[in-house]
Amino acid sequence: MYKLILKHSVKTKFLLFFMFIATIGIAQTDTGKFLPNITPPSPTAGELGKYGNVPVGLFTGAANISVPLITFKTKDLESPISLFYGSNGIKVDEVASNVGLGWNMNFGGVITRTVRDKLDQPITAIYPPDDLPNATIEERIQFYRAAGQDNADTESDIYSFNFNGNSGKFVYDKNGVPVLVNNQKIKIEKIGTQNADFLLTATNGVKYYFTEKETTTFRNQGEGHSVISGSVTAWYLSKIVHPNGSEIYLTYEGMNMDYTASNSQNLVMSYPQVQNDCNGGVYSKAPTLSGISAYNMTVLGKRVNKIYSNNTIEGYVTFTYSGPGVNEEVEGNSKIETIAQYNSDGIVIEKLTFNYLKTTNNRVFLQNITFLDPTKKYSFEYISQSVFPKRLSTSQDHWGYYNGKNNTNLVPKNIEDYDLGVNNIDYNGADKEPDQNFAKIGLLSKITYPTKGYTEFNYEANTYWGEKTTYPNKTETLYERGDKDWDEAPHVYSITSPTDQIIKIVGWVKYKKDGPAPPIEGENDPEDTGHEAASLALVCKDTPASQCPVFYELTQFGVPFPHQGGYTFITGIDNVFYFDAKAGKTYDLQFYKGGFHTYASIRVSYYATAPVTEDTNIETGGVRIKSTKDFADSSAKANYKRYYYANKDNINHSSGDKGKSPFYIDLSVQRKMCDVEGLGTACYFWDTSNLVISSSSMISLFDTGSSNCFYKYVTVSEGGDAFENGGEMKEFIVHRDDTGNIILGQTEIKSAPLTNFGWDNGLEIKSQTFQKKQAGGSFVVVAENENRYKLDPAYSKEIKSYNVRKNFEEPCPIANLVQNFSIVEYKTKGYWFYLESSLSKKYDLKGQNPITTITDYVYGNPVHLQLTSQSTESSLQETLRTRYYYPQDAVMAGEPFVNDMIAANRIDTPLKTETLRANVLQSGQKTEYAKDVSTANLLMPKSIYAAKFPNSSSTGDGLKRKITYDKYDDIGNILQYTPEAGLPVSIIWGYNKTQPIAKIENIAYQNIPAGTITNLQTLSNADKDNCLTESCSEQLLRMELNALRNSLSGNFITTYTYNPLVGVTSITDPKGMTSYYEYDAVGRLKFVKDNELNVLQKYCYNYKGQQ
Repeated sequence: MYKLILKHSVKTKFLLFFMFIATIGIAQTDTGKFLPNITPPSPTAGELGKYGNVPVGLFTGAANISVPLITFKTKDLESPISLFYGSNGIKVDEVASNVGLGWNMNFGGVITRTVRDKLDQPITAIYPPDDLPNATIEERIQFYRAAGQDNADTESDIYSFNFNGNSGKFVYDKNGVPVLVNNQKIKIEKIGTQNADFLLTATNGVKYYFTEKETTTFRNQGEGHSVISGSVTAWYLSKIVHPNGSEIYLTYEGMNMDYTASNSQNLVMSYPQVQNDCNGGVYSKAPTLSGISAYNMTVLGKRVNKIYSNNTIEGYVTFTYSGPGVNEEVEGNSKIETIAQYNSDGIVIEKLTFNYLKTTNNRVFLQNITFLDPTKKYSFEYISQSVFPKRLSTSQDHWGYYNGKNNTNLVPKNIEDYDLGVNNIDYNGADKEPDQNFAKIGLLSKITYPTKGYTEFNYEANTYWGEKTTYPNKTETLYERGDKDWDEAPHVYSITSPTDQIIKIVGWVKYKKDGPAPPIEGENDPEDTGHEAASLALVCKDTPASQCPVFYELTQFGVPFPHQGGYTFITGIDNVFYFDAKAGKTYDLQFYKGGFHTYASIRVSYYATAPVTEDTNIETGGVRIKSTKDFADSSAKANYKRYYYANKDNINHSSGDKGKSPFYIDLSVQRKMCDVEGLGTACYFWDTSNLVISSSSMISLFDTGSSNCFYKYVTVSEGGDAFENGGEMKEFIVHRDDTGNIILGQTEIKSAPLTNFGWDNGLEIKSQTFQKKQAGGSFVVVAENENRYKLDPAYSKEIKSYNVRKNFEEPCPIANLVQNFSIVEYKTKGYWFYLESSLSKKYDLKGQNPITTITDYVYGNPVHLQLTSQSTESSLQETLRTRYYYPQDAVMAGEPFVNDMIAANRIDTPLKTETLRANVLQSGQKTEYAKDVSTANLLMPKSIYAAKFPNSSSTGDGLKRKITYDKYDDIGNILQYTPEAGLPVSIIWGYNKTQPIAKIENIAYQNIPAGTITNLQTLSNADKDNCLTESCSEQLLRMELNALRNSLSGNFITTYTYNPLVGVTSITDPKGMTSYYEYDAVGRLKFVKDNELNVLQKYCYNYKGQQ
């Protein structure tokens, strides 16, 4: 933290407050709240940055860390730049962003497109009959065959947008009309050449232009010929336009990346093992592991290099990037090195420098950010970052997170094989089980803030509650026999199986001419004379002979091949065979060995103790925040929070919803035409099929957002693990997206996109705040809230898409034959939902005597989707309600220029509000707009009417005019306003019309000499310094402002000077007394001085312990 040393007790903000009251005598009246805010913000001490209290996304367990950096501002607009970190684990194949692994830079905005099937184009789009289920057979077959063509597009691409606090998704219907997934009244238009760009208009009328395009091209290498597919996948924000004329521009430069995004592999085998083929032939394919196939990506991208406006006095922001090969994970993946903010003279007023660590595994982590102020710095630490593996490593779990396994290929082992025998095949499969000790590697572990305070993060595995069987380590017992004598008697070894299991045996036999020592197990002796003999028989001690299992081998297809009557060893090889043992049964292994100098052994592998099955927490993919510690500095006590992803009444029972399980198996059919004599031109074909095991799950494991695991309950313990300082519990809705409907074929297409059913997924429905009783440790609830949401049927849309899979190539197409296709119908649904009501209860310290408050929210007009009524009812049975009326409401139809507001999409500001108590009107307020000469033809507020009720007004709605905005300039600055029954107030705007430099009461703007106004504006535009000598540009301006005061001595005048982008430098009140404000080299307030330049306040920025 820093010390703030004040030489006087009166703080600047209070000083300015009293000055403001003195200059506007009506500020304490009812009209005062309608006065325009034209005074500059009070100068305040600069902040070194706050520490701690990092929010955690409780529903997913991810830390939500935001680091504000710079905000570029105009008079009416702003474009903030910040960093964001929110992760449940770093995926192995993940490519670092331009600020390092796990971080994202938020600036401007972007629209991204996910291409589903083919790129949306009218020429390739295929639509079904309007009522497909009830269409004729001919109509359906026609659609199926058209949909199955290689160039057909039957799925709608989905677009996602994110800009300036607005985010959402949309698709286009068959008429080219955008359909928003979460309905909001953002106006979406295609613009530019061939409608290739986007214009989005927010509900306040601000327009956002997305014209900078990024193209992505994909190609699959390693599987022969692959069609290259590419399209525009992102549109970056290039311009923001405010209705009043302010504009922000973002410019970009090209950046290209060409890299392998991921690798894939598969295992293929015929299934069934042996199949009939053409002309009585046989088809069989041994299990074959393919080579690695690379999924290559080429990005013709964009990176921002400058942000500026249409007013040069507002300065600009620049971005610089690392050079080729510096801090790159893949070629072209450059990192941001600096962000600098300049004033209108090109002088740096803030500069951020980004420093990175590149590990030997070629992974790039953001280490720190330094500012122009040398005391201001963010530092970041990570968990064992040097150990995080190279991209494309095979050490990945099912979800793509690092699991530390030494895999040599990508196809998983020990998967759910649905009794297909896949797990009996020996293909050295990859271990893809999650391991939290490795999944957390590379994650952020500590942030140190500019204050020297810091936050530490601890992680643990995502879990869900379920039945888990824990297997003991297998017992491996070696039995050996070897001597010079012929031995016909078997050696018997007994095994009692504690559980149903498959017991594995590896047998070995070898002849050794010259003993006496037996050979090493498995050693190949070149003196093989053929005298070897060894076998193993299985005898059931407590099972009828007819039910006694037999030994069997597994073929290369994983199919058991039985050995009736025992197993005879083959010399010189590992004889691997098995038998199926039952729980509680005893089996004798009778080991025969014959022949002189014959040596034999068996190694038996089995569970000597039974596995344990229990209901418990089961680890799944990814990690979550376990605890956080916030420290004000290195010597401070930690503010500790512990997160339990469970109900407070059973904190060891995970509430996790793991989502879908991985699914890797598919069936591939090949249909080939057979040449059969005597059939003439008739088509005769035969089908064969292969089982294909992929390296990646065919089912998306992130089916509803970016997290695979959601938590219905999360309980936070404050102050320790045992709720020492109380705690809080949250309850959420878990509602996942799900599969669509099969409309053709026998089985679902596992890889098909899902229907977005989960409109309410993650919404908080209940929270409780509680304290812990000392006696017994039970909880006392001291506050709770309940939320209820409404899915409003007034807006309900759905766009149907059809995921088509061609099961095989048809060698001889037959009319109306569509059996080579599978089709799944899924939907992109548009919803309108909102918080309908909330219930709040506050209890006394004993958890009793609740005070209840119910708040209802009404959204009564689906045309504009805005809140139209809010009512609150307390335990005292008193109901307070506020009603809101917008331009698109019928009762506002007669208001001036309401249609202009609708056309400009300025629909989110109420034109009229009313407050009621017990349904009796208490007060009202209305704003009238104009668009004429007085508003410089801008659509601006003209008058505000208000009243309290009951009153004696004779007007229809009882409202009285409180203030009139008489005149605006061409960028929406108020030049003159007149309060109710008062005198006009005029404002002169300087610094390129960005700041008020004079406020003159009791005079109309037109009565101020135009030459005076122009001269003051010219001087303010030329103000490039901050000093008091007569030759300084700021002092020249100040002198002319004093001249204005002298020329209008009968008026109350307050004047201002500024250092643009830094702050106000002087304020002179109507009495002619001036306060001066000085700033340090990095723009922080340093001194406040009075009219005689005596120091009133001094600000020093030091960390604890510094002098």
